Amino acid sequence: MTTSKQWTRRNFLQCAATAAAGACNRNAALGLLAGVQAAAAEAAAPDYRALVCIFLAGGNDGFNVLIPNDVDRYSIYKKARGNLAFPSDQLLSLNSSSGQNFAVSTRAPGFQNLYDNGRLAFLANVGTLLQPTSKKDYLANAHLPPQLYSHNDQSDQGMSSQLDALEKIGWGGRMADLLTGLNGNSPLPLGVSIAGNNLFQVGANTVPYYMSGGGVNNFYVASGGPKDARAKTFNKILDLTITNGRLLEREFAKSVKSSLDLSQTLINALNKSSIGTGIWPGGSLSQQLQMVARVISVREIFGVKRQVFYVVQGGYDTHDDQIQRHGNLIAELSQAVAAFHGTMDEFGVGNDVTSFTLSDFGRTLTTNGDGSDHAWGNVQMVAGGSVVGGNVYGAFPDQTIDGPDDSGYGRLIPTTSVEQYGATLARWFGADGNQLAAIFPHLGRFDTADLGFMALT
Repeated sequence: MTTSKQWTRRNFLQCAATAAAGACNRNAALGLLAGVQAAAAEAAAPDYRALVCIFLAGGNDGFNVLIPNDVDRYSIYKKARGNLAFPSDQLLSLNSSSGQNFAVSTRAPGFQNLYDNGRLAFLANVGTLLQPTSKKDYLANAHLPPQLYSHNDQSDQGMSSQLDALEKIGWGGRMADLLTGLNGNSPLPLGVSIAGNNLFQVGANTVPYYMSGGGVNNFYVASGGPKDARAKTFNKILDLTITNGRLLEREFAKSVKSSLDLSQTLINALNKSSIGTGIWPGGSLSQQLQMVARVISVREIFGVKRQVFYVVQGGYDTHDDQIQRHGNLIAELSQAVAAFHGTMDEFGVGNDVTSFTLSDFGRTLTTNGDGSDHAWGNVQMVAGGSVVGGNVYGAFPDQTIDGPDDSGYGRLIPTTSVEQYGATLARWFGADGNQLAAIFPHLGRFDTADLGFMALT
Protein backbone atom coordinates (compact mmCIF):
# COMPACT_ATOMS: atom_id res chain seq x y z
CA MET A 1 0.00 0.00 0.00
CA THR A 2 1.37 3.40 -0.91
CA THR A 3 0.87 6.44 1.22
CA SER A 4 0.34 9.95 -0.10
CA LYS A 5 2.55 12.77 1.04
CA GLN A 6 0.60 15.51 2.80
CA TRP A 7 0.07 18.46 0.51
CA THR A 8 1.02 21.98 1.44
CA ARG A 9 -0.43 25.20 0.05
CA ARG A 10 2.73 25.55 -2.06
CA ASN A 11 2.22 22.08 -3.56
CA PHE A 12 -1.30 23.03 -4.56
CA LEU A 13 -0.36 26.32 -6.15
CA GLN A 14 2.52 24.77 -8.10
CA CYS A 15 0.30 22.06 -9.54
CA ALA A 16 -2.51 24.50 -10.18
CA ALA A 17 -0.25 26.84 -12.10
CA THR A 18 0.91 24.01 -14.33
CA ALA A 19 -2.60 22.75 -14.96
CA ALA A 20 -3.97 26.20 -15.66
CA ALA A 21 -1.40 26.90 -18.33
CA GLY A 22 -2.43 23.87 -20.35
CA ALA A 23 1.31 23.26 -20.69
CA CYS A 24 3.13 25.33 -18.10
CA ASN A 25 4.42 28.57 -19.60
CA ARG A 26 4.75 32.12 -18.41
CA ASN A 27 2.58 33.66 -21.13
CA ALA A 28 -0.37 31.41 -20.35
CA ALA A 29 0.02 31.98 -16.62
CA LEU A 30 0.08 35.76 -17.11
CA GLY A 31 -3.00 35.51 -19.29
CA LEU A 32 -4.83 33.59 -16.60
CA LEU A 33 -3.79 35.99 -13.85
CA ALA A 34 -5.20 38.81 -15.94
CA GLY A 35 -8.63 37.17 -15.58
CA VAL A 36 -11.00 35.12 -17.64
CA GLN A 37 -11.69 36.37 -21.18
CA ALA A 38 -14.51 38.86 -21.55
CA ALA A 39 -17.79 37.37 -22.74
CA ALA A 40 -18.15 37.38 -26.51
CA ALA A 41 -19.89 40.47 -27.77
CA GLU A 42 -20.35 39.35 -31.33
CA ALA A 43 -22.53 36.65 -32.81
CA ALA A 44 -20.76 33.50 -33.97
CA ALA A 45 -19.53 33.54 -37.55
CA PRO A 46 -21.72 31.54 -39.95
CA ASP A 47 -18.78 29.75 -41.57
CA TYR A 48 -15.59 28.00 -40.48
CA ARG A 49 -12.06 29.06 -41.32
CA ALA A 50 -8.70 27.94 -40.01
CA LEU A 51 -5.12 29.09 -40.52
CA VAL A 52 -2.22 26.72 -39.92
CA CYS A 53 1.17 28.37 -39.42
CA ILE A 54 4.04 26.03 -40.32
CA PHE A 55 7.18 27.56 -38.84
CA LEU A 56 10.39 26.39 -40.53
CA ALA A 57 12.83 26.90 -37.68
CA GLY A 58 16.41 27.83 -38.44
CA GLY A 59 15.97 29.81 -41.67
CA ASN A 60 14.65 27.96 -44.69
CA ASP A 61 16.61 28.28 -47.94
CA GLY A 62 13.53 29.31 -49.89
CA PHE A 63 15.42 30.03 -53.09
CA ASN A 64 16.26 26.34 -53.30
CA VAL A 65 12.54 25.57 -52.94
CA LEU A 66 11.33 27.80 -55.80
CA ILE A 67 13.80 27.80 -58.67
CA PRO A 68 13.67 29.83 -61.91
CA ASN A 69 13.29 27.46 -64.83
CA ASP A 70 13.86 29.62 -67.91
CA VAL A 71 17.30 29.56 -69.53
CA ASP A 72 18.50 33.04 -68.59
CA ARG A 73 17.36 33.13 -64.95
CA TYR A 74 18.39 29.52 -64.32
CA SER A 75 21.87 30.40 -65.53
CA ILE A 76 22.05 33.30 -63.05
CA TYR A 77 20.71 31.02 -60.27
CA LYS A 78 23.29 28.33 -61.01
CA LYS A 79 26.17 30.79 -61.02
CA ALA A 80 25.03 32.43 -57.76
CA ARG A 81 24.44 29.20 -55.88
CA GLY A 82 27.56 27.33 -56.92
CA ASN A 83 27.59 23.81 -55.52
CA LEU A 84 24.18 24.37 -53.89
CA ALA A 85 22.40 24.71 -57.24
CA PHE A 86 20.12 21.92 -58.38
CA PRO A 87 21.09 20.39 -61.74
CA SER A 88 18.34 20.90 -64.31
CA ASP A 89 17.63 17.17 -64.37
CA GLN A 90 16.69 17.30 -60.66
CA LEU A 91 13.87 19.80 -61.17
CA LEU A 92 10.11 19.36 -61.54
CA SER A 93 8.61 22.03 -63.78
CA LEU A 94 5.59 23.89 -62.44
CA ASN A 95 2.57 24.58 -64.61
CA SER A 96 3.46 27.71 -66.60
CA SER A 97 -0.07 28.56 -67.73
CA SER A 98 0.24 31.84 -65.84
CA GLY A 99 3.20 32.77 -68.02
CA GLN A 100 5.69 32.14 -65.23
CA ASN A 101 8.47 29.59 -65.48
CA PHE A 102 9.54 27.99 -62.21
CA ALA A 103 10.40 24.58 -60.81
CA VAL A 104 10.77 22.70 -57.54
CA SER A 105 13.13 19.93 -56.56
CA THR A 106 12.36 16.34 -57.50
CA ARG A 107 12.22 15.82 -53.71
CA ALA A 108 9.00 17.87 -53.58
CA PRO A 109 6.36 16.31 -55.85
CA GLY A 110 3.66 17.24 -53.33
CA PHE A 111 4.34 20.92 -53.98
CA GLN A 112 4.22 20.37 -57.73
CA ASN A 113 0.87 18.58 -57.50
CA LEU A 114 -0.73 21.22 -55.26
CA TYR A 115 0.63 24.08 -57.40
CA ASP A 116 -0.44 22.56 -60.72
CA ASN A 117 -3.94 22.01 -59.29
CA GLY A 118 -4.23 25.64 -58.22
CA ARG A 119 -4.02 24.89 -54.50
CA LEU A 120 -0.57 26.26 -53.68
CA ALA A 121 1.06 29.63 -54.28
CA PHE A 122 4.58 30.90 -53.68
CA LEU A 123 5.40 34.35 -52.31
CA ALA A 124 8.73 35.59 -53.65
CA ASN A 125 11.25 37.61 -51.65
CA VAL A 126 9.27 38.10 -48.42
CA GLY A 127 10.91 39.50 -45.31
CA THR A 128 10.75 41.76 -42.28
CA LEU A 129 10.49 45.39 -43.41
CA LEU A 130 9.71 48.65 -41.65
CA GLN A 131 8.96 50.24 -45.03
CA PRO A 132 9.84 49.61 -48.68
CA THR A 133 13.62 49.33 -48.79
CA SER A 134 16.07 49.66 -51.69
CA LYS A 135 19.72 48.71 -51.91
CA LYS A 136 20.54 52.41 -51.51
CA ASP A 137 18.54 52.46 -48.26
CA TYR A 138 20.34 49.35 -47.07
CA LEU A 139 23.79 50.78 -47.75
CA ALA A 140 22.78 53.97 -45.91
CA ASN A 141 21.42 51.87 -43.00
CA ALA A 142 18.11 53.69 -43.41
CA HIS A 143 14.99 52.32 -41.70
CA LEU A 144 16.26 48.74 -41.45
CA PRO A 145 14.78 46.15 -39.07
CA PRO A 146 16.97 45.79 -35.98
CA GLN A 147 19.28 42.82 -35.61
CA LEU A 148 19.13 41.52 -39.16
CA TYR A 149 20.41 37.94 -39.58
CA SER A 150 19.80 37.07 -35.91
CA HIS A 151 17.71 33.92 -35.40
CA ASN A 152 15.86 35.08 -32.29
CA ASP A 153 15.28 38.66 -33.39
CA GLN A 154 14.14 37.86 -36.91
CA SER A 155 11.89 35.02 -35.72
CA ASP A 156 10.26 37.37 -33.21
CA GLN A 157 9.87 40.13 -35.78
CA GLY A 158 8.29 37.81 -38.35
CA MET A 159 5.90 36.39 -35.76
CA SER A 160 4.97 39.78 -34.29
CA SER A 161 5.29 42.24 -37.21
CA GLN A 162 6.26 44.72 -34.45
CA LEU A 163 9.79 45.28 -35.62
CA ASP A 164 10.41 48.42 -33.59
CA ALA A 165 8.51 47.50 -30.39
CA LEU A 166 10.34 46.69 -27.16
CA GLU A 167 7.71 44.22 -25.96
CA LYS A 168 6.11 42.20 -28.70
CA ILE A 169 2.95 40.17 -29.12
CA GLY A 170 2.20 38.00 -32.14
CA TRP A 171 0.09 38.92 -35.13
CA GLY A 172 -1.72 35.60 -34.73
CA GLY A 173 -2.42 36.63 -31.13
CA ARG A 174 -3.69 40.04 -32.19
CA MET A 175 -6.05 38.32 -34.63
CA ALA A 176 -7.29 36.23 -31.71
CA ASP A 177 -7.76 39.34 -29.55
CA LEU A 178 -9.97 40.94 -32.20
CA LEU A 179 -11.79 37.92 -33.65
CA THR A 180 -12.25 35.53 -30.73
CA GLY A 181 -15.84 36.79 -30.41
CA LEU A 182 -16.62 34.96 -33.66
CA ASN A 183 -16.34 31.73 -31.66
CA GLY A 184 -19.17 32.73 -29.34
CA ASN A 185 -18.81 31.16 -25.90
CA SER A 186 -16.61 28.26 -26.98
CA PRO A 187 -14.30 27.13 -24.15
CA LEU A 188 -11.52 26.32 -26.62
CA PRO A 189 -9.23 29.29 -27.36
CA LEU A 190 -9.04 30.47 -30.96
CA GLY A 191 -5.32 29.62 -30.99
CA VAL A 192 -4.09 26.05 -30.58
CA SER A 193 -0.35 25.30 -30.52
CA ILE A 194 0.86 21.79 -31.27
CA ALA A 195 4.48 22.89 -30.78
CA GLY A 196 4.70 24.60 -27.40
CA ASN A 197 5.39 28.23 -26.59
CA ASN A 198 5.50 30.67 -29.48
CA LEU A 199 5.24 34.42 -29.82
CA PHE A 200 3.04 34.21 -32.93
CA GLN A 201 -0.12 33.18 -31.05
CA VAL A 202 0.26 35.32 -27.91
CA GLY A 203 -1.98 38.39 -27.85
CA ALA A 204 -2.63 41.17 -25.38
CA ASN A 205 -5.65 39.34 -23.93
CA THR A 206 -5.43 35.85 -25.40
CA VAL A 207 -3.09 32.89 -25.24
CA PRO A 208 -3.33 29.64 -27.19
CA TYR A 209 -4.19 26.22 -25.86
CA TYR A 210 -1.00 24.18 -25.70
CA MET A 211 -0.89 20.52 -26.61
CA SER A 212 1.49 18.22 -28.50
CA GLY A 213 1.48 15.91 -31.48
CA GLY A 214 0.67 13.14 -29.02
CA GLY A 215 -2.42 14.88 -27.64
CA VAL A 216 -3.47 16.69 -24.47
CA ASN A 217 -1.22 16.78 -21.45
CA ASN A 218 -2.89 14.66 -18.78
CA PHE A 219 -2.18 16.09 -15.33
CA TYR A 220 -1.96 13.00 -13.15
CA VAL A 221 -2.58 14.66 -9.79
CA ALA A 222 -5.65 16.49 -11.03
CA SER A 223 -7.11 13.73 -13.19
CA GLY A 224 -6.76 10.63 -11.06
CA GLY A 225 -9.81 8.53 -10.34
CA PRO A 226 -12.14 9.04 -7.37
CA LYS A 227 -10.03 6.69 -5.23
CA ASP A 228 -6.77 8.51 -5.92
CA ALA A 229 -5.80 10.30 -2.72
CA ARG A 230 -3.80 13.08 -4.38
CA ALA A 231 -6.49 13.86 -6.94
CA LYS A 232 -9.11 13.86 -4.21
CA THR A 233 -7.05 16.26 -2.09
CA PHE A 234 -6.24 18.51 -5.04
CA ASN A 235 -9.87 18.85 -6.11
CA LYS A 236 -10.99 19.46 -2.53
CA ILE A 237 -8.48 22.30 -2.12
CA LEU A 238 -9.50 23.67 -5.51
CA ASP A 239 -13.19 23.74 -4.54
CA LEU A 240 -12.43 25.32 -1.15
CA THR A 241 -10.29 28.00 -2.79
CA ILE A 242 -13.09 28.86 -5.26
CA THR A 243 -15.52 29.17 -2.34
CA ASN A 244 -13.41 30.75 0.39
CA GLY A 245 -10.22 32.12 -1.14
CA ARG A 246 -9.22 35.74 -1.55
CA LEU A 247 -10.25 37.44 -4.79
CA LEU A 248 -7.08 36.64 -6.76
CA GLU A 249 -6.98 33.09 -5.39
CA ARG A 250 -10.64 32.52 -6.31
CA GLU A 251 -10.18 33.75 -9.88
CA PHE A 252 -6.99 31.75 -10.29
CA ALA A 253 -8.66 28.58 -8.98
CA LYS A 254 -11.63 29.11 -11.32
CA SER A 255 -9.23 29.39 -14.25
CA VAL A 256 -7.47 26.20 -13.15
CA LYS A 257 -10.75 24.33 -12.94
CA SER A 258 -11.88 25.67 -16.30
CA SER A 259 -8.61 24.61 -17.92
CA LEU A 260 -8.81 21.12 -16.41
CA ASP A 261 -12.40 20.73 -17.55
CA LEU A 262 -11.43 21.86 -21.07
CA SER A 263 -8.53 19.39 -21.15
CA GLN A 264 -10.81 16.53 -20.23
CA THR A 265 -13.42 17.61 -22.78
CA LEU A 266 -10.72 17.74 -25.46
CA ILE A 267 -9.38 14.32 -24.46
CA ASN A 268 -12.90 12.89 -24.78
CA ALA A 269 -13.43 14.66 -28.11
CA LEU A 270 -10.15 13.42 -29.56
CA ASN A 271 -11.28 9.87 -28.85
CA LYS A 272 -13.86 10.52 -31.59
CA SER A 273 -11.48 12.32 -33.96
CA SER A 274 -10.10 11.30 -37.33
CA ILE A 275 -6.99 11.73 -39.46
CA GLY A 276 -8.84 10.64 -42.58
CA THR A 277 -8.23 7.58 -44.72
CA GLY A 278 -5.23 8.86 -46.68
CA ILE A 279 -1.59 7.89 -46.23
CA TRP A 280 0.47 10.18 -44.02
CA PRO A 281 4.29 10.26 -44.10
CA GLY A 282 6.36 9.75 -40.98
CA GLY A 283 8.14 12.45 -39.03
CA SER A 284 7.40 15.04 -36.37
CA LEU A 285 5.76 17.57 -38.71
CA SER A 286 3.37 14.95 -40.04
CA GLN A 287 2.45 13.96 -36.48
CA GLN A 288 1.75 17.61 -35.60
CA LEU A 289 -0.40 18.13 -38.69
CA GLN A 290 -2.29 14.93 -37.93
CA MET A 291 -3.16 16.41 -34.53
CA VAL A 292 -4.34 19.61 -36.23
CA ALA A 293 -6.52 17.44 -38.47
CA ARG A 294 -7.92 15.62 -35.43
CA VAL A 295 -8.83 18.88 -33.68
CA ILE A 296 -10.47 20.22 -36.84
CA SER A 297 -12.44 16.97 -37.20
CA VAL A 298 -14.12 17.59 -33.81
CA ARG A 299 -14.53 21.36 -34.16
CA GLU A 300 -18.32 21.17 -33.94
CA ILE A 301 -18.09 19.77 -30.39
CA PHE A 302 -16.58 23.10 -29.35
CA GLY A 303 -18.67 25.32 -31.62
CA VAL A 304 -15.64 27.12 -33.04
CA LYS A 305 -15.82 29.10 -36.27
CA ARG A 306 -12.24 30.41 -36.33
CA GLN A 307 -9.01 28.61 -35.40
CA VAL A 308 -5.31 29.39 -35.73
CA PHE A 309 -2.89 26.46 -35.34
CA TYR A 310 0.88 26.49 -34.94
CA VAL A 311 3.29 23.68 -35.83
CA VAL A 312 7.08 23.61 -36.23
CA GLN A 313 9.55 21.79 -38.43
CA GLY A 314 13.10 22.31 -37.20
CA GLY A 315 16.55 21.78 -38.69
CA TYR A 316 16.73 24.57 -41.29
CA ASP A 317 19.93 26.21 -40.04
CA THR A 318 21.88 24.54 -42.84
CA HIS A 319 25.40 25.92 -42.52
CA ASP A 320 26.74 22.52 -43.50
CA ASP A 321 25.66 19.37 -45.35
CA GLN A 322 22.88 21.48 -46.87
CA ILE A 323 22.23 19.46 -50.00
CA GLN A 324 21.30 16.33 -48.04
CA ARG A 325 19.74 17.97 -44.96
CA HIS A 326 17.64 20.54 -46.78
CA GLY A 327 16.53 17.99 -49.35
CA ASN A 328 15.27 15.69 -46.58
CA LEU A 329 13.43 18.55 -44.86
CA ILE A 330 11.71 19.72 -48.05
CA ALA A 331 10.73 16.16 -48.92
CA GLU A 332 9.09 15.77 -45.50
CA LEU A 333 7.41 19.18 -45.74
CA SER A 334 6.07 18.52 -49.24
CA GLN A 335 4.63 15.13 -48.27
CA ALA A 336 3.13 16.34 -44.99
CA VAL A 337 1.45 19.43 -46.50
CA ALA A 338 0.02 17.37 -49.37
CA ALA A 339 -1.33 14.72 -46.96
CA PHE A 340 -2.83 17.38 -44.68
CA HIS A 341 -4.72 19.19 -47.43
CA GLY A 342 -5.88 15.90 -48.91
CA THR A 343 -7.38 15.13 -45.49
CA MET A 344 -9.03 18.56 -45.32
CA ASP A 345 -10.67 17.84 -48.68
CA GLU A 346 -11.88 14.51 -47.32
CA PHE A 347 -13.37 16.30 -44.29
CA GLY A 348 -15.22 18.73 -46.60
CA VAL A 349 -13.30 21.78 -45.36
CA GLY A 350 -10.69 21.97 -48.12
CA ASN A 351 -11.68 25.56 -48.97
CA ASP A 352 -11.86 26.55 -45.31
CA VAL A 353 -8.36 25.63 -44.13
CA THR A 354 -5.22 27.44 -45.27
CA SER A 355 -1.66 26.54 -44.32
CA PHE A 356 1.24 28.95 -44.69
CA THR A 357 4.93 29.01 -43.90
CA LEU A 358 7.06 31.37 -41.84
CA SER A 359 10.76 31.14 -41.09
CA ASP A 360 13.51 33.08 -39.33
CA PHE A 361 14.90 34.53 -42.58
CA GLY A 362 16.19 33.40 -45.94
CA ARG A 363 19.70 32.18 -46.60
CA THR A 364 22.61 33.42 -48.67
CA LEU A 365 22.59 32.57 -52.35
CA THR A 366 26.34 32.13 -52.07
CA THR A 367 27.75 28.89 -50.68
CA ASN A 368 30.10 28.68 -47.73
CA GLY A 369 31.47 25.46 -49.19
CA ASP A 370 29.02 23.03 -47.65
CA GLY A 371 25.95 25.12 -46.89
CA SER A 372 24.53 28.62 -46.71
CA ASP A 373 24.47 31.36 -44.09
CA HIS A 374 21.92 33.75 -42.59
CA ALA A 375 20.29 36.19 -44.98
CA TRP A 376 17.04 38.19 -45.32
CA GLY A 377 14.52 37.86 -48.18
CA ASN A 378 12.88 34.45 -48.52
CA VAL A 379 10.23 32.43 -50.34
CA GLN A 380 7.04 31.47 -48.47
CA MET A 381 4.26 29.04 -49.42
CA VAL A 382 0.48 29.12 -48.94
CA ALA A 383 -1.74 26.08 -49.57
CA GLY A 384 -5.46 25.28 -49.48
CA GLY A 385 -8.64 25.37 -51.50
CA SER A 386 -9.12 29.13 -51.11
CA VAL A 387 -5.62 29.91 -52.34
CA VAL A 388 -5.48 31.44 -55.82
CA GLY A 389 -2.73 28.98 -56.58
CA GLY A 390 -0.61 27.97 -59.51
CA ASN A 391 1.10 31.34 -59.30
CA VAL A 392 4.11 33.14 -57.84
CA TYR A 393 3.25 36.43 -56.12
CA GLY A 394 5.56 39.35 -55.50
CA ALA A 395 8.65 40.34 -57.43
CA PHE A 396 11.03 37.46 -57.97
CA PRO A 397 14.48 38.96 -57.36
CA ASP A 398 17.45 39.34 -59.62
CA GLN A 399 19.78 36.68 -58.21
CA THR A 400 22.94 38.21 -59.66
CA ILE A 401 25.56 38.41 -56.92
CA ASP A 402 26.18 42.09 -56.06
CA GLY A 403 23.25 42.93 -58.33
CA PRO A 404 20.44 45.43 -57.57
CA ASP A 405 18.62 43.11 -55.11
CA ASP A 406 21.71 41.80 -53.29
CA SER A 407 22.80 43.56 -50.12
CA GLY A 408 26.05 41.56 -50.20
CA TYR A 409 27.11 37.90 -50.12
CA GLY A 410 23.85 36.90 -51.80
CA ARG A 411 21.62 38.30 -49.07
CA LEU A 412 18.54 39.44 -50.96
CA ILE A 413 16.66 42.57 -49.91
CA PRO A 414 12.93 41.75 -49.49
CA THR A 415 10.42 43.42 -51.77
CA THR A 416 7.30 42.08 -50.00
CA SER A 417 6.81 42.59 -46.27
CA VAL A 418 5.67 40.00 -43.77
CA GLU A 419 2.87 42.47 -42.92
CA GLN A 420 1.47 42.37 -46.46
CA TYR A 421 1.71 38.57 -46.43
CA GLY A 422 -0.02 38.30 -43.05
CA ALA A 423 -2.66 40.91 -43.88
CA THR A 424 -3.74 38.98 -46.98
CA LEU A 425 -4.24 35.90 -44.81
CA ALA A 426 -5.97 37.87 -42.04
CA ARG A 427 -8.43 39.48 -44.47
CA TRP A 428 -9.46 36.01 -45.69
CA PHE A 429 -9.74 34.92 -42.06
CA GLY A 430 -12.28 37.65 -41.38
CA ALA A 431 -10.43 40.82 -40.31
CA ASP A 432 -11.81 44.08 -41.65
CA GLY A 433 -9.82 47.16 -42.64
CA ASN A 434 -9.71 48.71 -39.16
CA GLN A 435 -8.70 45.41 -37.61
CA LEU A 436 -5.96 44.90 -40.20
CA ALA A 437 -4.50 48.28 -39.25
CA ALA A 438 -4.46 47.24 -35.59
CA ILE A 439 -2.94 43.83 -36.31
CA PHE A 440 -0.25 45.13 -38.69
CA PRO A 441 0.96 48.53 -37.48
CA HIS A 442 3.16 49.36 -40.51
CA LEU A 443 0.82 48.09 -43.20
CA GLY A 444 -0.06 51.59 -44.43
CA ARG A 445 3.54 52.18 -45.49
CA PHE A 446 3.24 49.64 -48.31
CA ASP A 447 1.43 50.08 -51.59
CA THR A 448 -1.05 47.24 -51.09
CA ALA A 449 -2.54 45.42 -48.11
CA ASP A 450 -3.81 42.52 -50.22
CA LEU A 451 -1.39 40.55 -52.38
CA GLY A 452 -4.24 38.72 -54.13
CA PHE A 453 -3.33 35.13 -53.35
CA MET A 454 -6.51 34.40 -51.34
CA ALA A 455 -10.03 34.14 -52.76
CA LEU A 456 -12.24 36.19 -50.46
CA THR A 457 -15.61 34.66 -51.47
